[in-house]
Amino acid sequence: MRKFVSLPYKIMGPFMATLFVTTILITFLWVDKSNQDFEIQQQTLREQDQKQFWLIRDMIRNRMESWFESFIHFQAQKSADASNITANFKHEFDYMQLNWQINNLWLFDDKQELLLQTSEGAIPPKVKADVKEVLEIHSSLSHISCADVCQQQISMPILTDSGNVVVLSISSSLMETLASLHRSTSALLAIVSIQSSTDSKSVANHKMNNLLIQSPISTNNRKVIEGYLEQLPNELSLSDVLDSGYKLESNNQSFLLNLLPIEQKFENNTYLLFIHDISQVTTAHQNYTRRIISIALIVVFILGIALFLMTTQFRKRLVLVTAQLPLLAEKNYAAFWQNQFSKNRFFVDEIEQLQDSASLLGKELESLDKTIELNTRDLEKIAMNDWLTGLPNRNMLNFQLKKLLATLNDESKQLTVMFLDFDKFRKINDTHGHKVGDAFLIHAGQRIASCLSGTDLLFRFGGDEFVIVFLEKINSGHSPVLASKLIESYRDPIAVDELLFYTSISVGITSTVHHTDVFEDLIRQSDLAMYASKDAGGGQYSIFNEAMQANVVRKVELENEVRDALEKNEFSFALQPQVDISTGNLLGFEALIRWFHPVRGFVSPDEFIPLIENSGQMIHIGYWGIKRAFEILENLDELGYKNLKIAVNLSASQFMDPDLVPFLEGQLKLFSRDPSQIEFELTERTLVADIEQTLETMNQLKVMGFIFSIDDFGTGYSSLAYLKQMPVDIIKIDRSFVSAMEDSSADMQIVSSIIAMVQRLGMTVVAEGVETLIQMRMLKNLQCNIGQGYFICRPLMEKDLYPALKEKYINGTWDNLDNLDLVE
Repeated sequence: MRKFVSLPYKIMGPFMATLFVTTILITFLWVDKSNQDFEIQQQTLREQDQKQFWLIRDMIRNRMESWFESFIHFQAQKSADASNITANFKHEFDYMQLNWQINNLWLFDDKQELLLQTSEGAIPPKVKADVKEVLEIHSSLSHISCADVCQQQISMPILTDSGNVVVLSISSSLMETLASLHRSTSALLAIVSIQSSTDSKSVANHKMNNLLIQSPISTNNRKVIEGYLEQLPNELSLSDVLDSGYKLESNNQSFLLNLLPIEQKFENNTYLLFIHDISQVTTAHQNYTRRIISIALIVVFILGIALFLMTTQFRKRLVLVTAQLPLLAEKNYAAFWQNQFSKNRFFVDEIEQLQDSASLLGKELESLDKTIELNTRDLEKIAMNDWLTGLPNRNMLNFQLKKLLATLNDESKQLTVMFLDFDKFRKINDTHGHKVGDAFLIHAGQRIASCLSGTDLLFRFGGDEFVIVFLEKINSGHSPVLASKLIESYRDPIAVDELLFYTSISVGITSTVHHTDVFEDLIRQSDLAMYASKDAGGGQYSIFNEAMQANVVRKVELENEVRDALEKNEFSFALQPQVDISTGNLLGFEALIRWFHPVRGFVSPDEFIPLIENSGQMIHIGYWGIKRAFEILENLDELGYKNLKIAVNLSASQFMDPDLVPFLEGQLKLFSRDPSQIEFELTERTLVADIEQTLETMNQLKVMGFIFSIDDFGTGYSSLAYLKQMPVDIIKIDRSFVSAMEDSSADMQIVSSIIAMVQRLGMTVVAEGVETLIQMRMLKNLQCNIGQGYFICRPLMEKDLYPALKEKYINGTWDNLDNLDLVE
């Protein structure tokens, strides 16, 4: 059982948690912002150090260069040539050394030959390099170099009165630079370096506490700075301090160490160390952080106490309200009205509104309970009956079937299910609307009920489907008699609003004697039997048997297997010759598709074509057939049978496929074939499916050179209305008219009229299904153009076609058909 927790505590808990987390987050952001400001101050101080260093260094350099320029200018009589200048600098060197802290001086002519040197020993390589660069750029150079002592090296060009250039190079002490830098930054300064033996690749990883302090520096400052360096962590590297400085805590004081390269132009291991006393700033920052955290804790505490005090006063009233609501679920209305708290006279809050709502809900529930008890039976009746006909619906059917199956203990009885469906009921809805269709179903249900006995149960299954269920004795014959009675009752029309509807019903019957059967299986079996009646023409009944189930399974299997038949090369063509009736000449063949299944054997087109007629598989098979027709024509040409044509059937779906025209263009290029050798047979259904698209496609193919024929002419509809505007070349008379010509003058007249009409339109006539010599003579007498049928030749598989051609196709005619006698 779950533990009870009061709502105020549930509210206060998440609120306090949210408040605490929010306070921590705000405090963290506040402190983080303060830390960022502190770091920015340190970075600013570092940048100021760098600016001051370069500013003071450049200022002293400019001052020294200006002094030398002035010195030379005011002693012009001594600058007539290089020798005078040399003597002048030699004479004044002591003054320069005393007043300008000049340590060494070198003077070179324009050929880099040494004129004056104030120090002993070899000339430093860096001085020579500077002199060479000054002569090249005609401008002064300055940099700081550190050997034993760090000095500022300045090299400048001097123009003599005679027009020659000499180069003066001096090295001066950094004492004045460091003193000025100390006055401007108030920092403790030192020049530090890395031991010369250190690998340049590991300079960045050098430890700070191993740095060497360079001159110039006082003894006292050296000791102080060495003490600070010794306090640095062993893992602190030179690169860390170069990037962002380092904050050192020593004897309750805070120092900021900044490190700058002594000279950025050259790669060296000497740096300028700044040590700033930031104790006051650090202390102020720490005090500020403590105040932030203290304020945050005080706010959380005060808000928590306030929230607790505010929620406590609501708790008692909430407890009373929560105690009320379960009483409603228990329908204990008397206790509900007693368990209420007194209301405030002046103010109304949400809890009082909740109690008012609960009171109103209590009144409504009390009234609804009484109403529900009265209406429950009516609701059950509605759930089990059809709203339109008033008959029991599918839910009641399932309930009754389960109930009747459970009673099948008597071996002499069986449970019978009859499934009824009206033939072509959809036409009523499509023609007259659903209102008339609904009225028809009401009358239909009443007529079915009038044929039943008192023990028969009638249900409306859905749409125009009805189900009858009853128990009968085995072999009583009641179900066939009842089915015949129902079918016969619909010989008379049903009248709806002065409209008479003639219709018929198809009935499916199934029975069982086993109480373990599943009611869904009985409904499915009777449904299959009903569809068997429809397939047989409708207006009759069928009794379920296993063969029906097998047919359904076979259809499903065929739908799956036909998808793989193309890949497995199971399809082929049977070719039926078409001959000129007047001469007996062979004109071509009609290609009829055949499917030889490796297990089922021959599968009739009438069996599998309807299954795939409206699917993508039909399109694939159609393209296979067109390509195969091109290949067969090529084989006939190689055997010497040229200028023949092949008629290929096109389905409606393939004819509307946008890829048809590009595919045919590709085949013509591939086989280099005259397109008039391919005849496309179209049914009247294909022609009228989409007349605009049909005409557009036919005209495109006609321009390419293909020819068209209408198959089974006379059995469809609407074709005569479009025949004049369609680019049709051939009309094929359906076999049903040809086969009845001998015995029916009406059919004879139909065939004669079709031939005359078609030929007047400039088209060719093909008679299908010619099976006798008399039919052939009659067609010749009627001047029919082409004949096709068993009398001429049965369809031949391709492997049998080529031997048959040698045997029957003699001297340009087919089996002596040119000797037919005319019949008057």
